[in-house]
Amino acid sequence: MKIYFQKKDFNIGKELNNFSKKNKKVGSIISFVGKVRPVNNNNKLKFMEIDCYKKMALHQTNKIIDILISKGGIIDYQVIHRFGKLLPSDNIVLILVASQHRKEGFFFIEDLIKWFKSKITFWKKEFYLNSSAWLKSQK
Repeated sequence: MKIYFQKKDFNIGKELNNFSKKNKKVGSIISFVGKVRPVNNNNKLKFMEIDCYKKMALHQTNKIIDILISKGGIIDYQVIHRFGKLLPSDNIVLILVASQHRKEGFFFIEDLIKWFKSKITFWKKEFYLNSSAWLKSQK
């Protein structure tokens, strides 16, 4: 059960393989990878900058994960969320979850992503060919 906020990219296959090896007795392992879109609102993206207050983001993430785990069925998880300058198609977030059944794992990922987009302390700014825009939290 780990959470990482980092600038460096992650290797999806390596992370999934390591996570799977340590969770051999589960019924389900589900992964989610979020990537930088090349186009947003009809604007071609040059790059995105993500900033975070790591201490607060970690506190907020742990808080929601505690709530999600209390619902039952989750055995293990790993979350990697990047910050810094990211280019189109770069990886942003990796969520791995081991659960007794797939249903709990899918709910865990869906709920956690909703929190990342609405409540966790990240600031995202997209830079386009001729302009830039801060992304608003999704409700």
